[in-house]
Amino acid sequence: MFKQKLKASLIHLSLSILLVILIIGTVLFMLFPKIFIDVTDFKEVAAIIVSVDLILGPLLTFVVFNPEKAKRLIYFDFAVIGAIQLSALVYGAFALYQIHPVYITFNIDRFTIVTARDAEPEKAVIDEYRVSKLTAGKLAFAKMPDDTEKQNELLFSVADGGEDLEKMEEYYVSIENNIADILIKSLDVELLEKTKESKTEVKEFFENHKGKIDKFVFIPLNNDKKEAILVLDKKTVKPVTTINIDPWKLVKNSK
Repeated sequence: MFKQKLKASLIHLSLSILLVILIIGTVLFMLFPKIFIDVTDFKEVAAIIVSVDLILGPLLTFVVFNPEKAKRLIYFDFAVIGAIQLSALVYGAFALYQIHPVYITFNIDRFTIVTARDAEPEKAVIDEYRVSKLTAGKLAFAKMPDDTEKQNELLFSVADGGEDLEKMEEYYVSIENNIADILIKSLDVELLEKTKESKTEVKEFFENHKGKIDKFVFIPLNNDKKEAILVLDKKTVKPVTTINIDPWKLVKNSK
């Protein structure tokens, strides 16, 4: 009996692995640009999905499988287990969708990841940013309104715990027309080279681009929990990579 239970459980595990790989792989390919994966919660959520689905289904199979049962009961057990496992996978896929970056928005001195959970593309004034929430990592520029009254409203709203400008699509303007405002906020290259915290990924990036560092700008990047540095091509202002160190610690430790 034990061997038969184990065999059924291992078969279920194999099928579960294929299904999880298919679902997570599809979500990863469609919604998570490679360079932003480490600055999102993708790995944490995916790990929960993997652990739940690869343990839950096979474990339930091991517990309930009994070759001496009537076939209709065995099929019923598998149908129930499959439904439970599929529900967990669907919920997990939706959780991944919720945390994927729709916009990477510049505001004042940094880029911020705006996820599908927070994004409201329908509020965008210009067509460029009226995108599907399945969009992955579109660069945007949030600009403070010229009207003094609106500025004050925004400032008081933020001070009172409201959303900051980067999560207000109605204030998004074309990033191509505001490149200069981004370039001047680049972190000092010497600061990146000399600080102890930058000995790993920064060092590797610099070694891979010897003699070409002046072609890049280094802008702080954050989501609600993580900090990093977004490397942009200075000419095109297109993302090149992310460096997963906290830029604010670099600044603090340099003082």
